[in-house]
Amino acid sequence: MNNIKLISLKDIPFIKPNDNLIEIILDNLKNNNEIIEDNDVIVIAQKIISKSENRYVDIDNIKVSDEAKKLSEKLKKHPGLIQCVLNESKKIISINKGVLIVEHNLGFINVNAGIDFSNIPSEKNHVLLLPMDPSKSANELQKGLSEKLNKNISIIITDSMTRPYRAGVINIALASSNIQSLINFSGKTDMYGNILKHTEIAIADELASAAGILMGQADEKKPIIIIKGFNQKKFKVNDAINLVVNDDDDLYR
Repeated sequence: MNNIKLISLKDIPFIKPNDNLIEIILDNLKNNNEIIEDNDVIVIAQKIISKSENRYVDIDNIKVSDEAKKLSEKLKKHPGLIQCVLNESKKIISINKGVLIVEHNLGFINVNAGIDFSNIPSEKNHVLLLPMDPSKSANELQKGLSEKLNKNISIIITDSMTRPYRAGVINIALASSNIQSLINFSGKTDMYGNILKHTEIAIADELASAAGILMGQADEKKPIIIIKGFNQKKFKVNDAINLVVNDDDDLYR
């Protein structure tokens, strides 16, 4: 594999609850004159999946706990937003510097459990949660698109996250289907013949990050990216949700 090609699909419509993403993607591929081939990877921003799954919450009309009220006063944030974060989280990691960092129910560490107000209609006081089961969403999209296109494609669902000790956000793989998300090079040799002992490559995150350059974080309106040329079929297929490391195995906790 000497090169890969990234293509952003243009003119994706604004996604509404219960929209059929498979049909929307198929129509857009046709309108963009893009031909899908075996081994192509379709990278999709989680936000349009959450919108189609109607993961909106009206934070003005949610039952707020005493814990959420106290945190709201301390953090100076809407109590309904705090309650949403608590509902989507296993535990609070930190509230330092006015930022609520939690362990999401899916296992990863993030600010506000990945909940925000960006790129959703602003006329109502709504927030958008992450997909309920991003692995299920990825599998359904992979199966549906592969069948319709008669091609063996892969899916990566992405989200932007902050990183400890690094400025800025970056796209990571939230979940995936039919792709080698984590490649284990342990036991192989480097260019000098040295045996690699503990080398695992988070391929899904690397592809998600590359796609993020075209997706953008503001008004780019490019939530779907096609990656061509990636082929690591000799490695085991695994879901990107499993890139999340538990407490016992995490070197930084």
